[in-house]
Amino acid sequence: MKASELATKANLGKDTLRYYEKIGLISAPPRGINGYRDYPASCLDELKFIKMAQSVGFTLSEIKPAIAFLSNPQPGCPMLTQAISKQIERINEKIVELEISKVTLHRWLEKLQQQQQG
Repeated sequence: MKASELATKANLGKDTLRYYEKIGLISAPPRGINGYRDYPASCLDELKFIKMAQSVGFTLSEIKPAIAFLSNPQPGCPMLTQAISKQIERINEKIVELEISKVTLHRWLEKLQQQQQG
């Protein structure tokens, strides 16, 4: 499929698609006789995986090594297990930070409301 079609199906811009290709995040597509890139369906799977991994907080550099496992899955892969565990830790740390921020904001709000009443 053409770049524009793939970008539309993956719900991202052509520039993003080209960037992912440039940094080796997605497989380089073969070129047709006309010189245009001809993206296989597997590229759409890679892009969907990238978006899903980003949605749970993985960076592109963390996602890149995992792309190879889409075409050659290895059950119980230690690398993926470690990466997922590490991400869960980061999320838990962020939750703690957000809870502290929430408590602080509630205190500020209470003070502001007391000042308005007093």
